[in-house]
Amino acid sequence: MICVCSSDSRWVKSLAGLPLDDDNLVHVTGLEGLSDVEPNSVSLLLIDLKSCGEDNLDSVVPPMIALAERPLYDQGMRLLRRGVRGYGNRHMHRENLAQAITAVKEGQVWMPPEFVTRMIASLTPTLPEKALPDTLEPLSRREEEVAGFVAEGLSNKEIAEKMVITVRTVKAHLTSIFAKTGFRDRLELAVKMKKG
Repeated sequence: MICVCSSDSRWVKSLAGLPLDDDNLVHVTGLEGLSDVEPNSVSLLLIDLKSCGEDNLDSVVPPMIALAERPLYDQGMRLLRRGVRGYGNRHMHRENLAQAITAVKEGQVWMPPEFVTRMIASLTPTLPEKALPDTLEPLSRREEEVAGFVAEGLSNKEIAEKMVITVRTVKAHLTSIFAKTGFRDRLELAVKMKKG
């Protein structure tokens, strides 16, 4: 079951009809309302930070997605360090929210793309091309090039422009990279590229 924590009934109603893979949607008006919900039955908690704030999140156990009126990078990083698995705008498109829910339920982290790009860019410098980690050995030259650009924090569009290819081709290269390496997302790929 997915539990929505918000005192804004209009916001909660806007979530109705999300493609949730047969998950029930339960609503509580604040974090204190979680005591009325069977803890083992909650697979994900959607927290409206406008209603609930972030002060008492440390006591909450299920995987959480925190949604802010205006997402800020520093707040997102602070919440990630406190155990939140997803962070974004409370007014994001339904499709994006459905993606965030799916990603977090699969054990991944979900944040706005510009935050992920900034996180990747803040990591240690990229490894020299000759020092590719072993898990990247089966990659083609073009896939290695795409992986290097991902490690620099470039978006798919920026990679396409640099390589003079389409965004669709970049996505195809990334799909192939993930299949060959077992990495689940571009953040995991970037971390491996930067750390070795």
